[in-house]
Amino acid sequence: MTDNAKTALAALRDSDHPFGRPLALCLMFEPANDQSLAASIFDLAIALDSALHIPSESLLAAIRVQWWVDALSDSTAQTALLVTQLHAQFQTYDGLQSDIIDLIGHWQTACHDENRDNSDGWAAVWALVAKHMGQAAQLAIATDIGHQLHHAIRGHEPHAAKPLNRQKISALRRDDAGQKRSFLYLAACWLRYMQRPNADANHPALVWKMLAWQLFGPPK
Repeated sequence: MTDNAKTALAALRDSDHPFGRPLALCLMFEPANDQSLAASIFDLAIALDSALHIPSESLLAAIRVQWWVDALSDSTAQTALLVTQLHAQFQTYDGLQSDIIDLIGHWQTACHDENRDNSDGWAAVWALVAKHMGQAAQLAIATDIGHQLHHAIRGHEPHAAKPLNRQKISALRRDDAGQKRSFLYLAACWLRYMQRPNADANHPALVWKMLAWQLFGPPK
């Protein structure tokens, strides 16, 4: 695993965000370059959440979110580690920089929302990760997973949506080129688990649950 992948995954795993550890676990079977890409994008989303929700005033939130736009648009040397990591990704993935700037637009919009609701931003994050990890054909499902997990993790009607059936989840094991993948598949398994009553997003044995899903199929 590359240093960038280790750093991005560690930041994701150690984050206080409820998505952090489970998302890092969902990535554990992916190649290092894809781990680094996805973890960096999720790390950015978590940083944007902090920029959005910590300030008491919407104007201050908008200023903090705009900082990320400016930092990621500027090609000069940056000191912030995540910015440096994302700029390195821009050199590898065509169109990623413009995609990221567009993504941040969801948080900019949320700054002006009365509740600062960023659920659309998280849904867009999932779609962006799926796109750049070779699962563009699954964007609709990735977006749906992002929306449902965002609400489930915060206790907002977590069981209202109908869980993905096991057949659709199993289909996520392959990317558009037919290559084996695991991230979106494990995320869908995690969502199915989260839609159970009294599910624990950060269950101490979550790593073993994911290993079981990887080896034996989606949760029933």
